[in-house]
Amino acid sequence: MSSSDTSAVPSRILVTSALPYANNNIHLGHLFEAVQTDVFVRYHRLRGRTVRYVCADDTHGTPIELAALRQKISPEQLVEQTQKEHMRDYAGFNISFDIFYTTNSEENRKYAELIYQKLKENDLIIEKEISQYYCEHDKRFLPDRFIIGKCPRCKAEKQYGDVCESCGATYDPTEMGEPKCIICNNAPVLKQSRHLYVQLKKCESFLREYINGTDALQEDIRNFVTSWIDDGLREWCISRDGPYFGFRIPGTENKFFYVWLDAPIGYISSTDRYCKDHGERVEDYWGSGSDTQIVHFIGKDIVYFHALFWPVMLKNANFNLPSKIFVHGFLNIEGEKMSKSRGTFILAKDYLEKVNHPQAPEFLRFYFASKQMPNTGDADLNKSELLTKTATTLANNIGNLHHRTFVFCDRYFEKKIPDAYWDESVATIVEEAGREIASYYEKCELKSVVEKIHALGSLGNKYYQDSAPWEQMKTDPQKAAVVMVTCVNLIKALAVFLKPITPEITGSIERQLGLILKWEDHTFSLKNKPLGVTDKIVKPFEEADLDQVFAAASQSKNQQENSGTSGLIDINHFKTVDLKIAVVKSAEKVEKSSKLLKLQVELGKETRQIIAGIAAHYKPEDIIGKQVVVVANLKPATLFGLTSEGMLLAAQNSGGELVLLHPAKPVTSGVKVG
Repeated sequence: MSSSDTSAVPSRILVTSALPYANNNIHLGHLFEAVQTDVFVRYHRLRGRTVRYVCADDTHGTPIELAALRQKISPEQLVEQTQKEHMRDYAGFNISFDIFYTTNSEENRKYAELIYQKLKENDLIIEKEISQYYCEHDKRFLPDRFIIGKCPRCKAEKQYGDVCESCGATYDPTEMGEPKCIICNNAPVLKQSRHLYVQLKKCESFLREYINGTDALQEDIRNFVTSWIDDGLREWCISRDGPYFGFRIPGTENKFFYVWLDAPIGYISSTDRYCKDHGERVEDYWGSGSDTQIVHFIGKDIVYFHALFWPVMLKNANFNLPSKIFVHGFLNIEGEKMSKSRGTFILAKDYLEKVNHPQAPEFLRFYFASKQMPNTGDADLNKSELLTKTATTLANNIGNLHHRTFVFCDRYFEKKIPDAYWDESVATIVEEAGREIASYYEKCELKSVVEKIHALGSLGNKYYQDSAPWEQMKTDPQKAAVVMVTCVNLIKALAVFLKPITPEITGSIERQLGLILKWEDHTFSLKNKPLGVTDKIVKPFEEADLDQVFAAASQSKNQQENSGTSGLIDINHFKTVDLKIAVVKSAEKVEKSSKLLKLQVELGKETRQIIAGIAAHYKPEDIIGKQVVVVANLKPATLFGLTSEGMLLAAQNSGGELVLLHPAKPVTSGVKVG
């Protein structure tokens, strides 16, 4: 799929995103990959190609068991509940799966057992005896996450048995200090246990041929994986001791498949389930003789599994191999790694709930696409850049061209596209751009797609402005008609090119044109046609729309800038914050907002307006006359069109209730705190 030539396209394309783990909510890092995958899928659908987009929840393993234990529910209940939440969050961003399934299925069990049996038949499975921690109280071997103790590197306490969350070190559980069972808090003992391993070394020649003899991997990833092979392929343990939430290994009493064996098999089992439900054959996708192209989208942290383990599993079970594995980098927030402790961990549902804008999901899709290229460089989600990019391209460029053109047709041509022929020079430019954009989509160079779309929008606005159709209507209305027909067709082309990225914005243009656009509709074709009701296709973000969802990340960024890496500030930094006592003189609800109150507060001799997000916790009449603590030197901000000249200080209790801070005794209004 490196060419826009349709003859190079296979009869079927099967596309997957990495399976999200079922012990947590979907966050924007998941969405970064899902948007990239979805745009690729929607492009191929737009071309009329047979493409299936399959995904599933990764449901097995120790973290699932542990999360269910903490919630006092069964693992099955946890994964069922999580799947519903994942599907809800993905749907909120228009991720168009053909099926979103689960690895905790009979189909997945069947294929896991089949692949295991084929690995055995090909003499790739061996048994080895190893030492593991065993809890004599709970009568079970303890996986990494069921052990807590001291990190062997930094000595931090209460760390898991595989990684230290304090210093980031990874280690074997036997290296820990003072290990304890997470269930009963007793010290475990070391016991011998036999486990099953895949001898990857025996598959070295196949892996070298697959990695270096195909275009499956990007060049940087190909070199990376080749270096792993050069360093020597280690045996891969595929078993875990029971109890374990997963599939029991046939022929064993208490051994279960390691989650990373059955997780990628979810790609096959999800396809199987889809085929059963839609009268298709799974062999047409995964059979070794199939001409289906299998395309995976994954993060750079799971390349090892997808580029080494997975091809070995598929080859030995006589399944179709991936044609392409697009590997992307991580998503950072405001220049910081995604981190719960730093406030830079944004959930998909929080973005959907906290960004009060009807096109918020579309705008995030567009922003992500503007960052995405087939490489492993990390991307940054930046509030100011999100505001600027969406306003610059979607509102001020394409939205402006659309509105001025359609309003002109409404006013001067009776709500119709005029009966005239378009400017052929513009039509030629658009056709050439279409071929270029198609090649970018095929290679998943979405950043280049967005840049080319922006350039075409700029061309259209310049053409409109230079042609001055408002002047032509006075002297030669037919020339103005040519301009309108040209601009309408250019807008149609832009809608086609944007459709995989922003399907709802394109949908608005489709309704106004009375068309369902396909890829070939980017060529000029419209004239002498009625138009639907003209509506603005884009409403720009206001900064206040994003304040709530980015608040924690912005605060973390400011703290990092002020305090270096220590997380501490000195007295001089503290003195820069001007905290004062104020008296609330009046309070009222902000129209069309369920969260904001408009306050007038007295700060000594001056009165200020503060817009505070406390309406869910305080009635206006309850705080009038109260003394509060105010950040008095905060830059003014605009919320719902109202200027806020400060911020109230509040604490949040364990139930999520906001509690305003008050002085213990009445003090003079305007006095400084500190």
